[in-house]
Amino acid sequence: MSGDPASNGAADGPNAAVVVGVVFSAIVVLTVIAYTVTVTTVNLLAVDLLAYPVGGVAPFVVITGAILTIPIMIPTALISMKRLG
Repeated sequence: MSGDPASNGAADGPNAAVVVGVVFSAIVVLTVIAYTVTVTTVNLLAVDLLAYPVGGVAPFVVITGAILTIPIMIPTALISMKRLG
């Protein structure tokens, strides 16, 4: 039909792998910054200021790292789905 617009690959939307990769990378960078600030703050306050042993503070740092994986996974999924949808 002459009234139908031509269909090509560019009109299908952004490449899913590129969108997920860019969003994931941006969120990982922000999370690494947040984790670095958290570790530095805990080290400054708990180890240097309050003189806690490093072994006593280490589990808190590991748990903080585990908790910070949540801001990587959820926004990556939500933003990627919004950009792809």
